[in-house]
Amino acid sequence: MRSVQANDRILIQYRVLDAAGTVLEDSRQTPVEITIGEGSLPYIVESTLLGRKVKEHICIEITASDEAFGAFDQTKIQRLPSSQFEGFGAVEPGMLLEFSLPDGEGVAGCVTEVAESEITVDFNHPLIGRDCIYEMDLVGFVNSTKEQTAKDPAT
Repeated sequence: MRSVQANDRILIQYRVLDAAGTVLEDSRQTPVEITIGEGSLPYIVESTLLGRKVKEHICIEITASDEAFGAFDQTKIQRLPSSQFEGFGAVEPGMLLEFSLPDGEGVAGCVTEVAESEITVDFNHPLIGRDCIYEMDLVGFVNSTKEQTAKDPAT
């Protein structure tokens, strides 16, 4: 049976939980395609997938000291004029909002403070400094012509 190697395109279903077991992210309804080595997942998570086979369940604990999501960067906290939030409705601390950069790329930020004339947004990754658990299931491999799943004899 085929095992995951560098540069493989794979389908996974995953959940990210905090240390208390609260689900922070969940893709179990729709598998996500990733390319091993591309960096769409933290290195510590991607490297755990190497050598794994379809239908394997993988669980990895990440501690804040692993810095899997990078190091906290004070310069990523920005105060923006309240007028830039007119399309967002009622903005409150704790909200995660999606912004578009000038090049069209999306970036998420967490509202940390709301004042009358400005709103403070933290653009650091929301999991920086937190312990969490990744639970993943390897659903299948993707090739250039079709998706290969556990039912495909090539896997």
